[in-house]
Amino acid sequence: MANHDSGYHLLFAHPELVEDLVRNFVPEDWVDQLDFSRMERVNAKFHTEGLQQRDSDIIYRIHYKEGDGEIYLYLLLEFQSTPDKWMALRTLVYVGLLYQHLAKEGRLEGDKQLPPVFPLVLYNGDTPWHCAPDLRSLIALPPNSPLRKYQPQIGYYLLDESHYPDGKEGSITGALFRIENIRDINDLNDGLRLLEQQIPKTNASLKRALLTWISYVVAPHKGLKLDKRDVQNLTEVREMLSTRIKQWEQKIAEKGREEGLEKGRLLGEAKTLKKMLVLKFGGLPEWAEQRIAQADAATLDRWVERLLAANSLEDVFK
Repeated sequence: MANHDSGYHLLFAHPELVEDLVRNFVPEDWVDQLDFSRMERVNAKFHTEGLQQRDSDIIYRIHYKEGDGEIYLYLLLEFQSTPDKWMALRTLVYVGLLYQHLAKEGRLEGDKQLPPVFPLVLYNGDTPWHCAPDLRSLIALPPNSPLRKYQPQIGYYLLDESHYPDGKEGSITGALFRIENIRDINDLNDGLRLLEQQIPKTNASLKRALLTWISYVVAPHKGLKLDKRDVQNLTEVREMLSTRIKQWEQKIAEKGREEGLEKGRLLGEAKTLKKMLVLKFGGLPEWAEQRIAQADAATLDRWVERLLAANSLEDVFK
């Protein structure tokens, strides 16, 4: 998970990828009102008692196209295998810390109000996300309780990568999601080819970040080793992956042949043992047949050695 954290942090440190993410995967009208050309990264470090710093989280300040308003995009990256029941509570805490940070930085002086925050949870775990989408759902109060109006209210926008197995046409982040969702290693090159089609639209820094992500996150996660120092572009990555996949498939085939030979040897030893037992003790009961069928090579060898001195069938299997 640490590699996923650092890999995605490196990718979404690029504003154009964040813009691609929001435009393609947040289908809400207010997105069209944002001026992504003036998007600014907020380098906020949050510390509080009992709460770990969220280095993997990414915050951007985005102005509206018209007027002086602005919105803060809070991108929370979740790479844990189990969904977090308290995600809405964590969202409340982190947004509160962001507001405190803005106040300390002097961004809320005079008659300025708190700016809106859009918390986006990017999730790529294997377990389906089934957690409460807002904080009020976690508070033990009936809907008609007079205490409801005093309770904090905050929600988050969940973007589950597993819902986009085919990615999205024309989207870099869509290509990333497709690669993340690949289960058949042979489909990996097709996913990389789709990503490569988007690369000419990006800058050199993002290209390097994508190469790093593929080399140190994607390839190891798919069971392949790839050294970033040996590749300079995605075409080279795909060529090297093709070689690695062939090597991987060859190892799988060799392992299968070895397992087949081992299984054949076991069957041969079991057949020989049964023949010797029948010659010495007569027909075999069902329990003896079952034990022979379940035995490994070492156990079969041990029973063959006992057979020579055994006076009964039970002596062989004791």
